[in-house]
Amino acid sequence: MFSAYAPALVDYIYLIDFYPPKGGHSVIRASGKSPGGAGANVAHNIASLGVDATLYTTLGKDEDSVYFVENTKAEVVAEITDEKTGKVHVFVDSEGERTFFVEPNAAGKPYVKVEKGDYLYLDPFPSENSLELQIEAARNFDGFVILNPGHPYVNLGFKKLISILEHTDMLILSSDEFSALKVDVSEMLRHVDYLIVTQGKLGSVCYTRDRSFQAEAFRANVVDTTGAGDAFAAGFIYGFMMDLPIEICLKLGNLCGAYNVERIGARNFPSREKIEDFLARVLRRGHDN
Repeated sequence: MFSAYAPALVDYIYLIDFYPPKGGHSVIRASGKSPGGAGANVAHNIASLGVDATLYTTLGKDEDSVYFVENTKAEVVAEITDEKTGKVHVFVDSEGERTFFVEPNAAGKPYVKVEKGDYLYLDPFPSENSLELQIEAARNFDGFVILNPGHPYVNLGFKKLISILEHTDMLILSSDEFSALKVDVSEMLRHVDYLIVTQGKLGSVCYTRDRSFQAEAFRANVVDTTGAGDAFAAGFIYGFMMDLPIEICLKLGNLCGAYNVERIGARNFPSREKIEDFLARVLRRGHDN
């Protein structure tokens, strides 16, 4: 069973041609709404593949709360900690780059307990209490812990991050986040068993204490990069949970990330049938070789 302890957010998405200079303006060409939150996206995507997945989170008393639950395939176990559910205003330019403006609301009060699971995925809440609470959750979890620290935890610095890495089995970072920590791979692997680094157009890599694995990216017509890392994480973790070889897990993660960026919104993910077909072809090719 997969569990995520992560914020529930509702994304309000605005498509613009360009980001204006400070004090300037830009026209919104289109807008939309989508359930979001990085860890919530991962739980939703994994649940869409038939895996028993639960999201432990916090919600408000508003319509966004109902909208979020109704549009999330994972089971949502939530505490009501604010009048309003967390919101993110996402501005996406013509090149697919996005900028976030967060209203934490209930997500800023992440007071909920993780009750069960074989795998636990941790994604920061927009709260000053997030790290402390997630360290406690990781320490008390009797299973495999996966951390995607994102910029909120990375910006705290490596020395601060060690406090949660001590209870983490797998760490997933973007190349920018890994660079910002200013440590080498061997130092990171003193604390975790698996280090996965996404590299955009260059693909992705997984490091263990014994060796490293690399997979090339898939070509994609980028429309919106929102949720690409979450799609990658869900694909990689699904393969890992299915005991697939690390190389295949990376390829599956890359496929899911490429699928996501060709569509608007954070929760665009290949169907179970598409993934099964892809895995059948990749595994058959490997067997033929």
